[in-house]
Parts: sequence; C-alpha cells; structure tokens
Amino acid sequence: MARLNRWTELLLLGFARISMGLQFQAVGALGPLLVGPLVPDYTGLGSLIGAYSLAGVVLALPAGWLLSRFGDGRILRLGLLLMTLGGLAMAAAPGFWSAMAGRLVSGGGSALLTIACAKLVLDRFAGRSLAPAMGVMLSAWPIGIALALLLLPLFGEAWRMGLLAAALLCAAGLLAIAWGVPAERPAAASAPRAGRLLPGEWLPLLTVGALWATYNAAYAVVLGFLPAFLVAAGESAASAGAVASLVGWAILPLLPLGGALAERLGRPLLACGLCMAAMAAALLALLAGAPSALALIGFGLLAGPPASLIMALLGRVLSAESRAFGVGIHYMMFYGGLALLPPLAGWLRDRTGSPAAPMLGAVGFLLLSLVLLAAIGWQLRPAQRLARMG
Repeated sequence: MARLNRWTELLLLGFARISMGLQFQAVGALGPLLVGPLVPDYTGLGSLIGAYSLAGVVLALPAGWLLSRFGDGRILRLGLLLMTLGGLAMAAAPGFWSAMAGRLVSGGGSALLTIACAKLVLDRFAGRSLAPAMGVMLSAWPIGIALALLLLPLFGEAWRMGLLAAALLCAAGLLAIAWGVPAERPAAASAPRAGRLLPGEWLPLLTVGALWATYNAAYAVVLGFLPAFLVAAGESAASAGAVASLVGWAILPLLPLGGALAERLGRPLLACGLCMAAMAAALLALLAGAPSALALIGFGLLAGPPASLIMALLGRVLSAESRAFGVGIHYMMFYGGLALLPPLAGWLRDRTGSPAAPMLGAVGFLLLSLVLLAAIGWQLRPAQRLARMG
C-alpha cells in the first residue's frame, strides 16, 4: 500500500499510545479493587505499577539496534503484540506473580512502542513541524491515562474485565498500525557512533535523564495512588476514578504548546522550575483539604510545560552523532525511575498506614526534580549552550 500522509501516521501512533496509557494506568485505576484479590498490599500494588517500566531498563539500549535492523513498522507491531499478550495474561492471572509476569511482558512491549514512536516522529518531522508533532504524540499518553481513570473503575468487582478491556484496546492499536504504517526494512545507511558520547556529554545527559525519571515518577505516583487516597477520604471507586481523571485531562491544553510558549518567553528553565514547584504546592493543598477537583486540575495543567521542555533539553545536550546511543541511556534512566520509585511510594503507604504518604512521596520527587533542574542550569552555563537555549 502507498504510505499515508505523515499526519495520518501520527494520529495512528497517537491511538497506539492512548492504548499504552490506558494499559499503564489500569493497575492504578483499579488499585483499591486489586489489593487483596490480586496483590497482597500497597507495596505490591506499587511494584505492579512499576513493573510496566522495568523491562524498559533492559530494552532501552538494544531498542535502537532493533529499529535499525528491522525498521520502525516491525518494532511498532512487536511492541503492540507484546502489550496485547501481556495484558491478556494479566487479566487471567490467578495471583500476584503471574500478574507480575504479564505486566513485565506488556511493559516490554510499551518500551519498544515508546522508542519506535519517538524515532518515527523525529524521522518524519523537522523544523517548525517537529514541536507540534511531538506534542501530539506526547498528548496521547495522558489521554489514555485519563480514560483509564474515568472508565475502568466502572467495572467494579469485575476488575478482570477492566484489565481485559485494556488488552483489547492494545490489540486495536496493533490492527491500526498494521493497516497504516508500512513494515519496511530500513535503508542501508552509515551507522551512528555506537556506545560513545562526546567529551562533556555524559554529565548533562545523566542529569537530564534523572530529571525526566523523577518528574515522571511524581506524575505516575499521583495517578497510581490517587484513587486509593480518594477512596480512603470517602469517595466511591467510580467517583474517585472520575475525579482522578482530571489530572489526565488537565495536562492536555499545555502539553503540546506549553513548552514552546515558555521557550518564546526566553526563560524555559525558570518556567519549568516554577511549574514543578507549583505542582508540589497543588499536592500539598490537596492534602491540606483543598477542593480535590481544583487542586488536581491545577496539578495536571502545570504538568504540561515541563514535559516538552525537558525533552528539548535532551536534544541540546546531545550532538547528532551521539543521539542514538544517548537517547537509549535517557530512556533507560526513565524506565528505571518508573520501575523503582512507585514501589517506594507504596512502601511509604504500608509503613505509615497513611493514604497520604504516596502523595508526599510525589512531592519529594518533585523537589528532587527541582534540584536536578538547577544542576542542569549550572551545566549549561557556557555561552554557546545558553545561546542554543535562547
């Protein structure tokens, strides 16, 4: 078949990433119903949330080689197939460890999908069209998260049907990609520098990777433990899911364009830091008794600009020759953070017995993000890098 218009391909990628966001958030959305029947405690729930990202730690570096060897279309298909099979296995799991196995398989598929989507967008878009295209791709993930929080709690005690629905949406994404994205072998080309970075790139790259990990872990912990927090405060499971979904919907207005607006103002790092500080303040306000809808809309809205700003930093600390290897390192740190930090938040919940403990953990991750952001600002002080920031 003839290749589709690049914007149509982007919409298909977006649909696939919606299925990924919904599957990722399925465990958090159904969390209060899973504790007991499927997971032993909230540490187990956090481990199940984090397991979705654990395989990405292993796959991030070889994913670049897989893409160069087999092509974007084939790796997209493989990722969605693994997401479907892992999701089906989890829906049928009789206990925690079998659910963990299914979660790891589907998480491995999501890692392949994430990296393949990023590469395809970078290949198909350039110049002024790159930022809005990347924004569209990034926006699909929180849409899936919001849909999971809104719809999956409606299954109630039939939580296995909710997990099955998430797997079937991944299957629909697989069919969409199989229809619209050709499974072409990559053309022979000179290989990028393998396994090496230029002098001076390691420290900024590791700092940006740690920042991306802590920022996303804070967002994931809020989404994963917020329904249980709201249920403990007296909400029904369905009502808690609907209120929690406001975080996913609220991020959408500023996620595609917020970073570009901050860049235009000329102080992107300052804007990023102010947004993350305000996110922490919104969580503290929620814990202090502020109206949950207002606090969560504020948290979600402010979470938008830092996402594109941090990803833009990645492009600035890596040369073109180092990008393939450097992006692998970046995503390895991202997946490592998402695998390790949510279980820590669950451990805080079990240790203290307080439903608010994971939210305070998320505040701590945001404060660490601010420290890392300040470190990046210090590392980018040389005039030539500041010029690139302008």
